[in-house]
This record gives sequence, C-alpha cells and structure tokens, in this order.
Amino acid sequence: MIPSALTISGVDKFYGPIDRGVHAVQNLTMEIGRGEIVALLGSSGCGKTSTLRMIAGFEEVSRGTISVAGRKVHTLPPVKRNVAMAFEGYSLYPPLTVRENMAFALKAAKLRKRDVDAKVASIAKLLEIEDILERYPSSISGGQQQRASLGRALIREADLHLLDEPMGQLEPQLRAVLRGRIKHFIKE
Repeated sequence: MIPSALTISGVDKFYGPIDRGVHAVQNLTMEIGRGEIVALLGSSGCGKTSTLRMIAGFEEVSRGTISVAGRKVHTLPPVKRNVAMAFEGYSLYPPLTVRENMAFALKAAKLRKRDVDAKVASIAKLLEIEDILERYPSSISGGQQQRASLGRALIREADLHLLDEPMGQLEPQLRAVLRGRIKHFIKE
C-alpha cells in the first residue's frame, strides 16, 4: 500500500503555554494522497500559515502528529523532512544570483552540474524568469523575486511542495498562467 503524501492527526498549535496561549490550530486532522493538490482556505489569522509551517518544520507541533510519505516527521528538523516550501515573502539569499539561489538545494544534494543546469533552465522557463538568472535579488522586481523564490521550492524533488501565497505580488494574468503551469508541473 502506498502511504499518503501527508497525514495530520489531531494537531494543535499554541503560541505561548499549551492550553493557555493563543490556540492557532485546533485538532486538525487530514489525509492527502500522492499527486493531490489541496488548498487551505480561510480568513486571515485562522491558522493556514501556522499549519504549513508545522508541516515544513518551522513551527513546533503542540499536540498531535504529522507524517510525510508514511514517515512521522513532527519531531524532525526541517532539513530531515524532504518538504519544500515557498513563502509569501521572498526567501532568497542576497549574495547569490537567481540561478545560484535556485540551484542551491540541488548542489547541496550533490547533483551533477549538467543535471542542476537542466533543472534550473526548466523551472526558469516554467516561471518566465530565464532572463534574470544572472541577476541578484536586490536588482529584480518583487514579482520576479517571488517567482525566483517559488522556483527554489519547485526545483526540489520533495515529498511535499507547500506554497504559502507564493504569487501574491504577480499581475493577475501572469498569476493565472503560472497557476496552470505549476499545477501541471506538480502532477507530473
């Protein structure tokens, strides 16, 4: 039996003391199959980002368990979860070019240079940022930074790709085009 891509069981998130702090996520349980694309919808402050950050390992789970690809990960550090995340804000290293930012995780995984170059070229084309690969984050627009940051997450072969409003700075037409491309890319 193939394990689910994500299983969340009875997860709570408190900011502050458990049972006395702010209860940001309350008894969340869900199961997401491999290849499924799921959107978390809700009003501002309802716990969507907290949930994504707990899955990725950037926030501790107060109670409950999180499993990725059949492996319990809620106590593991982010680097051991094989989860990629694109944030609403930009997560780019300022001293690196867009190309170097996108290639960073692949080089750390010791992929061959030609494989890294091919993946960077493919994702850059998908996100329409081929012309800015040699530029630094400080010299590109907010929308370009957001696409480069999204590229950093999509380029990884992760068990899960978490996207926290990664296209909020883009023009509506480009956002619609990229949403379709990304959906197709993730399903591949």
